Amino acid sequence: MIGLVLAAGAGRRLRPYTDTLPKALVPVDGDKTVLDLTLANFAEIGLTEVAIVVGYRKEAVYDRKEELEATYGLKLTLVDNDKAEEWNNAYSLWCAREVLKRGVILANGDT
Repeated sequence: MIGLVLAAGAGRRLRPYTDTLPKALVPVDGDKTVLDLTLANFAEIGLTEVAIVVGYRKEAVYDRKEELEATYGLKLTLVDNDKAEEWNNAYSLWCAREVLKRGVILANGDT
């Protein structure tokens, strides 16, 4: 079983915070983001692998990938959703269909 985070959306309602960041990387508690909190929770329950579906401003997640892996002791796989600004979470799940076969604990990247 691995963790799966849907973090591809644009977060238009959070602008201007999401002008340069995906909503999963907007700080919510000091420097902590929703993605930080989710990864910490996954690590706490013993998961060692997490796939993150990225789309809008995905380069920011790619830039933090190594830091997040080191901080939380997780192996991260980033799955691209190139239609994130056009389609919804159902398509993000479709993009991660190979991951779903392994069994996942699903988390939204904005809650």
